Amino acid sequence: MTSLDRRRPPTGPATSPPISYPGPALRVAADYGWRLIVLGTVGYFLVKLLSHLSLAVIPFLVSLLVTALLRPVLNFFRRRGLQRGPATLATILLAVIVLGGIISLVVIRAAEQAPQLGDEINSLIPDVKHWLITGPLHLNSTSVNNLTTTVTNDITKNSSAIASTALSTGKTALEVLGGMVLVVFLTVFLLYDGERVWGFLIKAAPAATRLKVDQAGRAAWETLSHYVRGTLVVSAFHGIVIAITLTILGVPLAFPLAVLVGLGSFVPLVGAVVTGVLAVGVAGLSKGLVAAIIVLAVLLLDNQIEAHALQPLVVGRYVRIHPLAVVMALTAGALLFGIFGAIVAVPVVACINSAVKSIVNQPSADDQTPADDQPMEREQIPPPGG
Repeated sequence: MTSLDRRRPPTGPATSPPISYPGPALRVAADYGWRLIVLGTVGYFLVKLLSHLSLAVIPFLVSLLVTALLRPVLNFFRRRGLQRGPATLATILLAVIVLGGIISLVVIRAAEQAPQLGDEINSLIPDVKHWLITGPLHLNSTSVNNLTTTVTNDITKNSSAIASTALSTGKTALEVLGGMVLVVFLTVFLLYDGERVWGFLIKAAPAATRLKVDQAGRAAWETLSHYVRGTLVVSAFHGIVIAITLTILGVPLAFPLAVLVGLGSFVPLVGAVVTGVLAVGVAGLSKGLVAAIIVLAVLLLDNQIEAHALQPLVVGRYVRIHPLAVVMALTAGALLFGIFGAIVAVPVVACINSAVKSIVNQPSADDQTPADDQPMEREQIPPPGG
């Protein structure tokens, strides 16, 4: 064979290039990808379903929060020898008395001090007009004097819109009233028969995972209980501080505003600040700029104490969630379900976090079915007279 023949490429049938398969990383990404798509689709339709059933879902979630708050009271009566029925009745009556007393005080104080607030605002209006004209803004006196007329004309022109808003508010009030009745009904049965309901739900889980589900549910319930009680302590602290401040300054509606700020504290991070703005506004309208600045300073100091002392010591010991998760949960809850979504978003995330940690950190090889009458809390209630 000559050298030319050796350099000539072989002549024969053409060979196809080898088939290339996706690498391991791409296969893993594809596996996770379609699973995430399925989970996202299920989650989307679940959220849509819950939004359509909000009139039933919201009272149920509220009843869970109320039950977690009242459960220690029920356990107290049970340890004193009361049967389950009388203990539940005594717990509900005590809650109604306390809640009714707070509502009565708010209504009575609002009715008594609302005229005083109106008089103080009317007496403050000339001073505000004078400051707008002679102050650093140097507004035109004619424009300032016509401001009241302009506002009145706008209200008159939009009277139909105001009427329709009032009608929709009345409809909302009826829905809220019906939801409150449902909350009371559900709370009574959760307090009386919650253990058996939990035992019945546990039986729906596969036998191999029943104990893990029971442990996860207990961990979530313990987290919810500590969260509700801790948040109540924080709320009471905010309300007391604002009530004392407004009372010293002589601001009208001090007690109703304090209750409002306390209720706003159930929305972490921003709730007390948003509701506190109203207290600052009322203080400014009734007592002037100095009073508003004082209330604002107290409110900011109050929130710093909550963030650096109350939350870590009272709530953070049992509910450990990263601040980023709190912010994301608040945002998602508010976008999906409004104010109520912002209220329940953090406890829902905290319960899910505790349940997942319980499943991961407490594996169990042996399965046992929880008793139907076993309490949801870890503290066991002794039998009457025991």
